[in-house]
Amino acid sequence: MIATLPSRVGRRLVRQLTALLIFGGYLVVSSGCVDQPTNGTLSQAQLSLKEARRARSDPLIAAGDYLDAADAALRSTNHTSGETETEARQTYNEACQELAVFLRDHNQLWDRTETIQSPHHIYKLRFAGESRQTGTWDPGYLDFFRTPRQIRLKRSNENLPKSGWGGVLVGVHKPADPRKYFLPRAGLAVPVTAVVNIGPDRSEGARIQDATLSLYNPGGHESIQLDGAQRPLAADLAAPTGYYPNPLLAGLWAMMRPGSYRERAGLYLLEPYDPDQLPVVFIHGLLSVPQMWRPTIEAIQSDPALHGRFQFWVFAYPTGDPIALSALRLRESLAQVYQLYPKTKGMILVGHSMGGLVARLQSTDSDRVLWDRVFRNDADRLYATLPPDSLVKKALIFDSNPRVKRIVFICVPHRGSYLATSWIGLLGVSLIRLPVAIISKAEQVVLSPVLRSIGFKRLPTGINGLSPRSPLLRSLDTLPINAPYYSIIGDRGRGDSPNSSDGVVPYWSSHLAGAQSELIVPGPHGSFALPQTIAELKRILRLDLATANRRSSDRTKVQ
Repeated sequence: MIATLPSRVGRRLVRQLTALLIFGGYLVVSSGCVDQPTNGTLSQAQLSLKEARRARSDPLIAAGDYLDAADAALRSTNHTSGETETEARQTYNEACQELAVFLRDHNQLWDRTETIQSPHHIYKLRFAGESRQTGTWDPGYLDFFRTPRQIRLKRSNENLPKSGWGGVLVGVHKPADPRKYFLPRAGLAVPVTAVVNIGPDRSEGARIQDATLSLYNPGGHESIQLDGAQRPLAADLAAPTGYYPNPLLAGLWAMMRPGSYRERAGLYLLEPYDPDQLPVVFIHGLLSVPQMWRPTIEAIQSDPALHGRFQFWVFAYPTGDPIALSALRLRESLAQVYQLYPKTKGMILVGHSMGGLVARLQSTDSDRVLWDRVFRNDADRLYATLPPDSLVKKALIFDSNPRVKRIVFICVPHRGSYLATSWIGLLGVSLIRLPVAIISKAEQVVLSPVLRSIGFKRLPTGINGLSPRSPLLRSLDTLPINAPYYSIIGDRGRGDSPNSSDGVVPYWSSHLAGAQSELIVPGPHGSFALPQTIAELKRILRLDLATANRRSSDRTKVQ
């Protein structure tokens, strides 16, 4: 008789009978056990989950099975504990995770109310909207999902996933032109925990179950209300950073062939823009790329006192370019941010090595100090010859950016490094190929004889600019830094400052007398990821947060 029914109805009836037989058989075998109903319900949940995976070619049937699995797994925890509860939670989490991915892949079911009939219930499936109070994402904001298994992520002890309820995912927002909004080209990845709450639909009566799929932002909530109880929310805050590509030897290529990297250069927002959060911009150093900041950002995000209060950006630039040019690109990018997002608060810049020099050049009034020191006897003639919009003029003559509120320097060669003039530095310089069109032909004609007269066959590279004899660094060292600044300096664990070095930059080059604080950390030049460095960054961010709160309180009193 079943064979004569329509295929979908026939399949559904077979599965209902199968589930009933399995469930009934389990009750017979388990007769007399205290927890027999719960274990039977868990078996039903696991069976429904398997059926959902088999029925993925039929969206409505698969969705119904996933909802049955989540419902039964949640109900099975009412009278159990220990390993069985853990197993039930795992089944529930898998059902929520797979349901969210499945529905997002089927646009006809995404972000709309749909009545779905399963072998056990009739569900009215709804989607929770965006809410700051409950901490849920707008379903329409997320274009697709990735599971943590699909992402290769190296973890530290600080960014391990948090166990709890809900399916852990990475949601990706990818508009048509991501760079227009300062987003990564691959889209913006965010943490998501999918949760299904099931209960009677009061508008329809107990006959229909209300199933609400909520997509939580786990960073702002430790627990949620689920099935009438407060339960811990599962979270993997580090997973989104693993979504972004990390090309092999990208830092080396960006130094050697700056022109090929220029399309990737610029500011990148790592979270959805929020005008209420305090922006922090991380700037990498020579031979590196923004991905180096991944463990640092993850460690800060894992701090409950800081999470959700700061917004993290990274600045990517080809480190083979002249330092003053890279600083100009950052200056222009910051100006564009405030044009697009005028409510953005004042920024904190965190620079490592060369990135610290790029940051310093954002908070200095140059006047003609840099220009005169670089061009010496030709300074006046060149200043009169080159037009105001000349790239060289814009790179060397500029005003301090009042939006920069603090700067953190990590292993920064303020007065250069002799490694830049060693055979290693000379080899690096010989490998760098600056684009021919880095400046206009008119500027090349004017500048070429001047550059040759001061020892350069062509424009100085990023490595040239790190020489202790660099006129840029020597003149920059005479100019005040207009924002409060903090120094973190490595000594390779030798504890021999002020005669120390991080292996690349000596203490005399990293030390600044006017720093708000100076911390010596027991590490090499790459000390940006040391626990001591991260702890100091957190301290500075807490200080900034306290200052911002005081300002806000003062404004409220005035009003």
